Amino acid sequence: MSQDDTGQIALKSVDVFEGVADEVLGKIRAYMTERRAEAGTVLFVEGEQADGVFFVRSGTVQIVKSQDGHASVLARRGRGELIGEMALVDSSLRFATAICETDCDLFVLSRARFIDILSAQPAIAERVMRVMTARVREADVKRLRQLEEKNRELEAARARLEAALTYRDRVLAFSPYPIVVTETSNVVRLVNHAALLLFGPHHDRRLWDWVAPRDQQIPALSEARLNGGAAWHAEIELTGPNGVVLTCKVAAAPIADTGDGRSARLWIFEDLTEMRAIQSRAVDRERLALKGEMAGEIAHELNNYLAVLMGNLELLPMLMGDNTPPAVTRSLGSIQQALSQIVMFTGNLLRSRHPAGIRAEINLNEFLQNQIAFMRPQKRLKKIVIQTEWDASIPPFECDCSGLQQVFYNLLLNAADALSESDSRHHTAFVTTRFNRDQDAAELIVADDGPGIAPEVMKQMFRERVSTKATGHGFGLLTISRIVEEHGAKISVGSREGGGAEFVISLPINKPSS
Repeated sequence: MSQDDTGQIALKSVDVFEGVADEVLGKIRAYMTERRAEAGTVLFVEGEQADGVFFVRSGTVQIVKSQDGHASVLARRGRGELIGEMALVDSSLRFATAICETDCDLFVLSRARFIDILSAQPAIAERVMRVMTARVREADVKRLRQLEEKNRELEAARARLEAALTYRDRVLAFSPYPIVVTETSNVVRLVNHAALLLFGPHHDRRLWDWVAPRDQQIPALSEARLNGGAAWHAEIELTGPNGVVLTCKVAAAPIADTGDGRSARLWIFEDLTEMRAIQSRAVDRERLALKGEMAGEIAHELNNYLAVLMGNLELLPMLMGDNTPPAVTRSLGSIQQALSQIVMFTGNLLRSRHPAGIRAEINLNEFLQNQIAFMRPQKRLKKIVIQTEWDASIPPFECDCSGLQQVFYNLLLNAADALSESDSRHHTAFVTTRFNRDQDAAELIVADDGPGIAPEVMKQMFRERVSTKATGHGFGLLTISRIVEEHGAKISVGSREGGGAEFVISLPINKPSS
């Protein structure tokens, strides 16, 4: 049997030429070349110019596609199948790579020779086109299946990502502590609700530009630890929104890999501002109570000496007899009047000697007179006039003297500060008491004729930290509100008739226990 006869027999095994007469096959065979290739031979490479089709006489050829840097086998072509048939239509680039999996015998038909067959054997060309169409449909179906599989994988990954994000957001949202995630450059990328409430919006700024530390060495100290891969923690003072000074405990840790190959930093803050303010107020109240105790002890000792002085002063007229000059009598009277005032003053000192938190009976008018006398020498009060008006009908009642003292100090000093910032025409603070019989309450009014308080600031008072002073922390009014509530009392703020601010405290009359 000749080589041409062997070639015609091989062509009959190709689906395209099934049923074609030997005479026609012989003519088609003349347009082809034969090729023998060993296992591993690359017939064509993905991306190269296409110029012919391969008919497999024997052996197996792999069709390999490169995807995401990995090679995957799309199909295998064996005896009687075509490879690279799209080259007969146009000279586009190869879609994939063809590699002989085993030793192969092949027929090769170039695109130019196929064009010759189109005119000589149109029926054969039509068969080739049908095979190509079926192959395209097969490729489309396979590609569609691959896309559907990829979509299912992407949908599953999206569901996992959403679940992870939901879990993360819930953890962050329910955390009572401000949490911040930054890049290694400290640019803020993620914050929770608690951080927004405490620090305000970050606008993708760097952490220390968003919350500026009062100590300028803090950024360098934290960088030194975090760049070395170690955690860092400290208690620091930060400048928050509207210039409010915050005391915070902060802990930071480097995150080597966030899951996408990048590094980050985790910052957890704890707002200690109120706790430190409460501690400071407790110390202040204890200090005030201690001063009251010391003043009481001094008053007690003074009374002993005063008793001796007044006793001897009363004996002097009797010892001098009827010949006492009028000028001496007047002088003795002045001395006795002065000593009586000192006795009254030391009596007030003794009555103000009450530890913090302990309720005791007071006469509100005398109590306030005593506090004003104590405060009057302070530098902040020297430039203002204090006008008083006392309602004598207020009965004695029980209260926490130390707490009421702190409330009064805060209100009067706030009034003095407001007056110091206004022009010289406004320099008067008003302290008034009034008995509200309908509510069985004693009212303490502290007012001033200064610039007054803006309506938007009034709305915030007693509910959140607010201060109009450049160095204020906003806790003074919160302290007043808390002490007033502990007394079962009420406090309100408004504008004074004639200008200025006015605070009214309504104290229930708790009658002394019998």
